[in-house]
Amino acid sequence: MATEFSPIITSQGRGGGSFSLQQLDLHQWGERASPVEVLDHFRVSGRPFPPHPHAGFSAVTYVFEDSQASLRSRDSLGNDAVVGPGGLVWTQAGSGLLHEETPAEDGRELHGLQVFVNLSSKNKLVKPQQFRIENQDVPVWRSDAGDRVRVVVGSFAELSSPLVPAEAFCFLDAELLHEITFEMEDGYNAIVYLLKGRATVGADGHDVTVAAEQAVALHGSGTVNLQALDRAHVLVLSGAAIGEQSSAQDRSS
Repeated sequence: MATEFSPIITSQGRGGGSFSLQQLDLHQWGERASPVEVLDHFRVSGRPFPPHPHAGFSAVTYVFEDSQASLRSRDSLGNDAVVGPGGLVWTQAGSGLLHEETPAEDGRELHGLQVFVNLSSKNKLVKPQQFRIENQDVPVWRSDAGDRVRVVVGSFAELSSPLVPAEAFCFLDAELLHEITFEMEDGYNAIVYLLKGRATVGADGHDVTVAAEQAVALHGSGTVNLQALDRAHVLVLSGAAIGEQSSAQDRSS
């Protein structure tokens, strides 16, 4: 099956002061973004949202390695976890819970990514559960050319993350000096989001150039090549296209 490319979209800035984010309008892609429903690159130093409900999807928060603050994640299941820079909390809301996430240290900036991942109908009412992974437990792949890939969720090369949610998903955090390739499974979508630098995204003899704060989605199967044009910080998020109505209407952190 040939790999299809979406139009490139550029994230839009929102907020300011103690809470700001770069937000991708994934609705422009329709089902090409599935199962990802929200992708927000944020910086927060306050407490912008009170506890709020989630159900039918997973709220995923990744703390970038350069974050000044750790993430504190609390929910109605009794979880009260602190995850440091390089770590991730995956809140599989399922049948529903109350949720709140804030910087763990007052006055320090939390730099992270929040992603809402839709659950298929068979798992929308699954028992809610929190998964988390700390920086030191994330497998890291390195190339001789200096490329580095953190396998936060899923698999890359011969490495697999110990964090395994109810439905298969892949989340890679890559620093590219040269290039990497990854495989797409039939029926999957992948989002490639550039935080810094520029890179080409290629598959099936076609390629596009993506710059900082831009993203492209791919659908199909086969090998995808990411090649840095400048030193690039790239995120790859991939999962099975669900094609079902989302429950991820609340965009709060």
